Amino acid sequence: MHDIITLTGYDVYVHNERTMQTHTLALGMNIPNAGKVNNQMWMQFVSQELATRLEFATIQDAQGIYKGEMEATKLVSVTVDERTSHSSTIVAKLQEVGQVYKTQFRQEAVLYTVTQTPEMAII
Repeated sequence: MHDIITLTGYDVYVHNERTMQTHTLALGMNIPNAGKVNNQMWMQFVSQELATRLEFATIQDAQGIYKGEMEATKLVSVTVDERTSHSSTIVAKLQEVGQVYKTQFRQEAVLYTVTQTPEMAII
């Protein structure tokens, strides 16, 4: 169940059960012994791999540290309602994106996290 609270003109969905989750990939932009993923390579990956698998996602620029080295990073997130059967498919496709990125850009690792999202607003 969830309550809908109107706050400053926006509907805020507050879930009483912990059913909303945000799943995030952290994709490092350094390619071991081969430079960095440039903007053209990234945009091609987004259009050919990410956008073909996911109907929605949030992409953020970030800075990460891997093995003591700073690197530009992309965070790719999806928030899903775990009560729907379709959510497991979305999460599996996000994880697939991570595996493809790892292979295509020779990454040693891709970070995957899950965060409980008790509140979400559609504005």
